[in-house]
Amino acid sequence: MRRSPCPTLVTTLALGTALLAGCSATATPGGGSTPAGSPTWSPTATVTGSASGSPTASGSAGATASASGPASTAAPSATSSARPTDTRTRAQRNEAFTVNGVPVISKKYPINADYRRSSVTQPYGLTKQTQAALTAMTAAANRDGVRMLVRSGYRSYALQKQILDRKIIEYGSEEMARRYNAAPGRSEHQTGLAVDLWDGVTWGVGVRNTKVGRWLWRHAWEYGFILRYPDGKEAITGYAFEPWHYRYVGKTVAKAFGPRSNLTLEEHLGLA
Repeated sequence: MRRSPCPTLVTTLALGTALLAGCSATATPGGGSTPAGSPTWSPTATVTGSASGSPTASGSAGATASASGPASTAAPSATSSARPTDTRTRAQRNEAFTVNGVPVISKKYPINADYRRSSVTQPYGLTKQTQAALTAMTAAANRDGVRMLVRSGYRSYALQKQILDRKIIEYGSEEMARRYNAAPGRSEHQTGLAVDLWDGVTWGVGVRNTKVGRWLWRHAWEYGFILRYPDGKEAITGYAFEPWHYRYVGKTVAKAFGPRSNLTLEEHLGLA
């Protein structure tokens, strides 16, 4: 989302990306932000279907119902015998499908152009909870001698469409382009809950072998982030392996993933 390079291509780029502590990322399109609209979703208390609006002490990811519209689908618990079902109409896709309070955005569970982040921060357009967690995680990585940079944060519905259209031309294959680039409304970047991270030099699947990639796979869960598209799980997530794409779900949910995990959000929530 995004997003991304050919799976076999590792591109070496100049060290021109801004540090997280200060400036916005410049390496890829889509790192910008748009004015916030009416609140919709944010990482909050763990609930099923609709939820409240502020973060809890546990830091678990959840959802906030829009003040102007109906609540999202009331899905069964992930521990239930029944698989959670998305009952939203097309008109209700201004809110995310949620399971146990965790927003799920994917090829199967899209949002529309009217979706609004619950809060907006600078310079990456992330929600307040996501930015706070990212700041803490980046500081911890720095203490371990790992220089972590943001390549892309929030991306709007319109920008995502532009990116996919361009990538289809670049790849010369729509099928290949869609393995790495989400269609508009199917990108987690639109929620302000996802971020692409790297070292400012190595991009592509080679991120997995960099200091940043190795550190994230081991420690990201401690700050409420999970590797959203693990290796070998494309049939479940709908996207090829992306060692740079991390999704904020909150510490409570991320604890179930732990270090070096190939668990997908879909598997954790009973959607796979």
